[in-house]
Amino acid sequence: MNKKVLIIEDHDSLRYIIGAFLSKKFEVVGARNGLEAMSWLSKGVMPDVIISDARMPELDGASFLSNLRCSGLFSKIPVVIISGADSSEEEQQFQKLGISAYFRKPFNPVHLQDQLIQIVG
Repeated sequence: MNKKVLIIEDHDSLRYIIGAFLSKKFEVVGARNGLEAMSWLSKGVMPDVIISDARMPELDGASFLSNLRCSGLFSKIPVVIISGADSSEEEQQFQKLGISAYFRKPFNPVHLQDQLIQIVG
């Protein structure tokens, strides 16, 4: 059984491209923002790893991650952040929230896939 990846990305085309690439190695589920992802998680589905955009409407990456880390059920899920910002301060903020990896857009999808494989084993 393939490991499950939840991709949270507000740009439909990028979410689709990442998902299509990763679907060769992972079972992929997508959400448009952190609020949609929290709703999906509340249904009891447990991904092995989450990829989240840093900046999204309704519930951004930092808010989503803070909520996730406060949850007893989902707090240990590894999270990878992808961001269009060129800010080491943003990366440090996410590091403090306990992310497993941080990628700046544009990124190499092969490197992302390799990192995910390393994270989930």
